[in-house]
Amino acid sequence: MKKSTVLLLAASFAMTTACSDSGSKTTESSNKPEGSGSPSASAQPKISLRWMVPLGSEFANATLPSADKDFVKKAIEEKFNVDLKIEYMSLGNDYNNKLNVMLAGGDVPDIFIAGGAESQKYSNDGLLADLTPYISKETMPNYYKWVKEEELDSFQMKGVKFNRALLPFFRNGYAAYYIRQDWLDKLNLQKPKSYAEMLDVMRKFTNDDPDGNGKKDTYGFTTSAGGTGLNFEFPQWMANGFVADFQIANNSFVDNRTDLGVQKVVQGIIDMNNEGIIDPDWFLQKYPAHLDKAAQGKAGIFFSGDKTAAFEGVASSVQGKSKAINPKADWQPFNPFPEAKAIWKNGVPTDTILAGKLVAEKKPDNIKRSIEVLNWLTGEEGYLLTHYGQEGKHYKRSGKKIELISDTYENDITKQGNWLGIYRAFTPEEPAVLGFEVVDPRVSARDAAILKTISAYPKHDALPPVNLVPPQGIAIGDFRKEMNRLHVLMIFEDKSAAKWPQYREELMTKFRGREIFQYYTDQLNEVIKGTKLNAFK
Repeated sequence: MKKSTVLLLAASFAMTTACSDSGSKTTESSNKPEGSGSPSASAQPKISLRWMVPLGSEFANATLPSADKDFVKKAIEEKFNVDLKIEYMSLGNDYNNKLNVMLAGGDVPDIFIAGGAESQKYSNDGLLADLTPYISKETMPNYYKWVKEEELDSFQMKGVKFNRALLPFFRNGYAAYYIRQDWLDKLNLQKPKSYAEMLDVMRKFTNDDPDGNGKKDTYGFTTSAGGTGLNFEFPQWMANGFVADFQIANNSFVDNRTDLGVQKVVQGIIDMNNEGIIDPDWFLQKYPAHLDKAAQGKAGIFFSGDKTAAFEGVASSVQGKSKAINPKADWQPFNPFPEAKAIWKNGVPTDTILAGKLVAEKKPDNIKRSIEVLNWLTGEEGYLLTHYGQEGKHYKRSGKKIELISDTYENDITKQGNWLGIYRAFTPEEPAVLGFEVVDPRVSARDAAILKTISAYPKHDALPPVNLVPPQGIAIGDFRKEMNRLHVLMIFEDKSAAKWPQYREELMTKFRGREIFQYYTDQLNEVIKGTKLNAFK
C-alpha cells in the first residue's frame, strides 16, 4: 500500500507539473537562456547540418580556419548537438550555377541562401520546402527583430505556401565613389564635382603618371563585372538618372536596366572603353579583383558599398592594403553628382533563406535544428560572437556598449582569413538593431570623418516594400540573361548603342518584358496609397 501510495503521489505530481508546464509555456520559453534552441537541444540526437551561403564583396576572400580555431563552429556544435558544415562561395554567377547544379541533382543543403529571382525559379520548379512549420515568432523570435512581419508577408508569391524567408538586410547604405587623394595632389587636381570632371580626372590618372613611376600603367576607373553584364558601379548609370535597379519616376515604374535611356549609358561605357581610361580587365574579372587592383595602385577610382573601404584602421580595407604598399596612399570618398536627389537607394530585401523540399520530406529535423541555430545567430549571443568574437578576448562589454580589442581581433580574425564574415551571411553589420553601440579603436578621426561623409550622401526608397513577382510561367532569370547578353553585344561587338531601341523592343515582346513590368506595376498599385502608377510603356 505504501508503494502504491508513493506511485500515485508521484503520478499526481507529474500530471500537475505537466499541466503547469503547458499553461506556462510562453513564460518559460521567453525566460530560457537565449541560444538554447529547443528546451532539450542538448538531449536531442546529434545530427549533421549542411548549409550553403554566398559571400558579399567585402568578404569575397574569406576562408574558415581550422576547427580548433573556429570558436563559432564549436559554440554551435556544442549548444545544438550538431556537426555543422558550411559551404561558401563569393556571391555571383558561379555561386548561382553551383547551387543550380546541386538542386537539379538532388544534392540539397539543409539551409541555403539565394537571390530573389533565383528563389522564385526554385519555387516554380517545386524544389522548396514549406517553411510554415519551422519559422514563426515562436520558433524564431530573434529573427523578427531584423525582419518585419509585413515585409516577410509581402515577399511571398501569390498562391504559393510560405517557402521564402527574407534574409536580414542592410537598411542603411554606405555607397560611395572613392578616389586616390594623393594622386590628385600630385597632379594638382581637385575632387570631381560633376560627371564631366570625373571623366577628366580618369583621363589624367591614366595618362599623366599619377604614381610617378615613369610608366603608363595606371587607369582612371576599375570594377568587376564577373563576365555577366553591366553592374551599377559605372557612373554612366547615375549620370543618366538611373539609381540602382528599379525606381518610380514621373509616376511610372521604371526598370532601369531596360529603359530607353540605357542607350546613353551603354554608349558612355563604350566611349570610356575606347579612351582606355578604364581597367581593361573589368568585364571578365570577378569580385574583389578590382579592389585588389585599386589597393595595388593600378587604378585611381572605384565604387563600394562597404563603409570601411577607405578606413586606415582596417587592415583588410582597400586603404589598409594600399598603405601597406605605399604609406602615402590616401583613398577618400567623393560625390560626382552633388545635385542629384540620390546617389543610391536605401536597403531593401533582396535575398532569401531557403530549405529544400527533399530535405523536408526525408530529414525534417535538419531544417528544425537549423532554424534553432539561425534564431541564435540573429540574437545577442550569436550576433556578438559572429561579428566581434569572444568576450574578454576580442571585445569588452559594458551593458550594451561593445569595445573591440583591436590587436587580438586583427590577429585572430582579420589576418586569419577574415573568417567571421562567413558566419555573418545571416546578419548585416547593424548592431543598433539589437541595441548595441560599438566602439572600434581602429577607427581614427580620419575614418570617422569618412563615415560621416558617406552616411550623409543622399539615398532614396526605390520602391515600397513589395515582392515583385513576374506572371506565372515567366522566368525573370531568362529575361535578365538575354538583357545582359544584349548589353554586352553592344559594347564588344556592335561597339555602338545605336541598336538599343531595336534590342529593347525584342526584350519587351519576344521575351515578354512589357508583360512582366506591367505585372510589376499592377502589384505596386495594390500597395501604394493615394495614387495609381501609369501603365508601363
